[in-house]
Amino acid sequence: MNNITLIVKPHSEAAKPLAEQIYTLLKEKGKNILLEKRAAGVLNLPENSAKEIKEKSELIIVLGGDGTLISAIRLVEDKDIPILGINLGRLGFLTETKVEEAIQVIENIIEDNFRCEQRMKLNGKIVNGEAEFSMDVLNDIVIHKGALARIIEMDVFIDNMFVNTYRADGLIIATPTGSTAYSLAAGGPIVIPTMNSILITPICPHSLTHRPVVVPDNSEIKIIIKSEDEKIFITFDGQIGKKLEKNDEIIIKKSKNYARLIIPKNRNYYSLLREKLHWGDK
Repeated sequence: MNNITLIVKPHSEAAKPLAEQIYTLLKEKGKNILLEKRAAGVLNLPENSAKEIKEKSELIIVLGGDGTLISAIRLVEDKDIPILGINLGRLGFLTETKVEEAIQVIENIIEDNFRCEQRMKLNGKIVNGEAEFSMDVLNDIVIHKGALARIIEMDVFIDNMFVNTYRADGLIIATPTGSTAYSLAAGGPIVIPTMNSILITPICPHSLTHRPVVVPDNSEIKIIIKSEDEKIFITFDGQIGKKLEKNDEIIIKKSKNYARLIIPKNRNYYSLLREKLHWGDK
């Protein structure tokens, strides 16, 4: 790994000193460092273009929270690049490496002593007449209402088989990785992130019998908006949003692309759940 990209969440007290420390370490190791614009701003150095980062990166180091890491995954799109997340945020389900562990972990990576997990992504496509919009996500695709307290009516099909008409504040379609994000807060199950499945979780459904559903990862989910409300939106990983209209179709299926996350060797998923969700606390 010679070309290493650094992405830094600004406005964090720990960001600048840690970024400087990592930059110095990589320079000492003879690495070519690419700086995304936020990292360049923190370090007061020239930035590299998104195109250059996507084409040249062999490793991406992210200093920030889960949102920063998700934006890094979107930046490289379909490239199979390992990503290390160092947690400067609050929860840090994806950015698992702690600040105090960062330098040692990076040294281990340089020595090829690390492990990765391959995480599935979803592809969501909006079909509105002849217009289409498509995007991959690591966590979830969410259909939700605007400020007015009106429920959304949606017809849901799986593999062209009618499932249900949901009447709810919204609907979350999540990956196993995203099962501990918005879906969990809406009452969805925790799913081991390396499993092959897709979660469908309604948000505050009108009927109490509308429970979360887990389907195989080779399923194609089609959602048709039936409401005429002008305030219906879809968000991709909580970062990209689009307005929806009546009769819009949203087609969601497993993406052909994956994310590769570098995972600390000293942890397993159950220890992560205990630490982040405080399982077993009295």
